Amino acid sequence: MSSASGLANHSLYMARLLLSAWSEQLSLKRIDSNILEAAFGPAVRLHLLNAYGWFLLAVVRLTPLPEQPPHSTLDLPKLGLGIAEPSEIAEYRELERHGWLAVLQAVPERGVERPLPPGRLASTVGRPQADDYLSSCRELEALISRMSSGLDEC
Repeated sequence: MSSASGLANHSLYMARLLLSAWSEQLSLKRIDSNILEAAFGPAVRLHLLNAYGWFLLAVVRLTPLPEQPPHSTLDLPKLGLGIAEPSEIAEYRELERHGWLAVLQAVPERGVERPLPPGRLASTVGRPQADDYLSSCRELEALISRMSSGLDEC
């Protein structure tokens, strides 16, 4: 059985792999950046949200683990009778309302332009790009690193 922390790290690793491939493809300039965003963006976002969700489950020490992680503190399962919610959850709720987590959790707009320029399948106007996801990845890694050391001490 996998631990929630292990699953969070695995999801982060998958996001980093995709971000690296995305960056490499952008540097080659063979494929339009909008097409690359459409290919990589949703998968990177999902891996980052999963990493965050597994991390949340590690913080609340939930067992057994669900098949899929929550993507928000609002989706955390109710804790058992007499089990107090960890104080860190309030910090995460604030980040979900006004911080980098709010940006990551926001459902990207489709942003399709009409009419589309010749050869373009879709537009990413207003949608997160590789640098935005890379920034979210770094923030999440820092959060997990900072809080994991505290979890390990318990």
